[in-house]
Amino acid sequence: MSFLCLHNLAWLASPPATLHAPLLTIVPRVVSDGDLVWADLRGLPMRETTERVRNAFTAHNAIYSSVKCGVASTAIAAEVAARHSQQTVTYVRAGYDREFLAPFRIDVLGPGRALANLLDGTGIELCRDLARLSHEEVEVRLGVDGVKFWRLARADDARRIFGSMPRALPEASLEWTDYAIRRAERLVFVINALFGSVCEALKARGTGAVAVTISFALANRTTLDHPIRAARATAGQNAWMRLVRLEIEHVVFPDAVTGITLRVDAVSDTGGRQGDVFDRGFGSESAAEEALGQLMDDQGSIAVEPENSAHPLLDRRTEWTSLSAPRVMERSHTYAASLSRSGEPALTLQLLPEPQRVSVATFTRRGDEIPRTYRDAKATYDIIEAAGPDRVSGGRWDDAYAREYFRCVVEDGGLVWLYRDARSGAWYLHGWWD
Repeated sequence: MSFLCLHNLAWLASPPATLHAPLLTIVPRVVSDGDLVWADLRGLPMRETTERVRNAFTAHNAIYSSVKCGVASTAIAAEVAARHSQQTVTYVRAGYDREFLAPFRIDVLGPGRALANLLDGTGIELCRDLARLSHEEVEVRLGVDGVKFWRLARADDARRIFGSMPRALPEASLEWTDYAIRRAERLVFVINALFGSVCEALKARGTGAVAVTISFALANRTTLDHPIRAARATAGQNAWMRLVRLEIEHVVFPDAVTGITLRVDAVSDTGGRQGDVFDRGFGSESAAEEALGQLMDDQGSIAVEPENSAHPLLDRRTEWTSLSAPRVMERSHTYAASLSRSGEPALTLQLLPEPQRVSVATFTRRGDEIPRTYRDAKATYDIIEAAGPDRVSGGRWDDAYAREYFRCVVEDGGLVWLYRDARSGAWYLHGWWD
């Protein structure tokens, strides 16, 4: 049983708000809705809790002793039991909500005036009469509102009487009594351990913290709270510890520290849109160019672009040349503009940095050796279809080459590119399409 519904004619329009306080000592959640009071019974003993609620009403005011209670698995059955049952307390057996509603007139479900007029012309009087109709029959005759009403007659009530329970935000604490810490670097060590457990809890929830409070318990039995706030929601332990190291230097402790409590005050989703540091609209182009220049001075050629020749082999066709910082900024704007232009979906060839040696089983087709399966270091792959060979040869002396390329569809639907070195007979995986 999930719902306890209470109704009293003495309440008229609405029950007094002073009833909530005594009820909340018995059940976790209470909601007033018009002349009804709802109590959440999930996880509680049904009959014992219901009796305690009724006693709380009697203790509040003698006139409320005539309150009627309905207990059911669905909200509509509990409401009808509280309003229209002849008994003081009505327990609707689990799984029999529809049977309980069947003998009641459809008026107990509260149809609106327009829907009531439509129902008058159908001859439907009881909930069982409406419930036995099909969805299509109700929708054609009574429309969308009629379908919602029909679901209530079948005890199919999707109303959310109680909202979701708010989850407690993560926190962690550590106390010690044999000694007191006065050095900030030792406090950082303890805070780092606390952030480890808090960040793991945040990652499990799929959220990041925006604000946290570090409470320092002092030897003079007082507490010093120090809030820390991040620019963006994050569950990264390293990101928070960078902020802590900056903040802890400015904290003045009136006494030695005997304990630390770390509380998360605010959380948010971590899937926010990340801005592009190269975006001219961010006004950060000059700072990004300066930072790139410093990195290139320290690290060398960290930014490169391809230059293609007319060589027939793709792995020998491209050479990489270094870029200056202004050139990187220019190329980033060109690349961003190309991404914004929509185009037709297409497969792109992905080449391995170096062709990978594989073992291939073949069969003969028109005098050519065609791959049937290939095996790499991980597994063996069945080839469903192989197109080829496409022969490429050239060069001279030590630079000579001769290859037979095959475009192959493997069993999982992937498209791979294999070739056989005609000079050595070895097979290689050159890349794939995605």
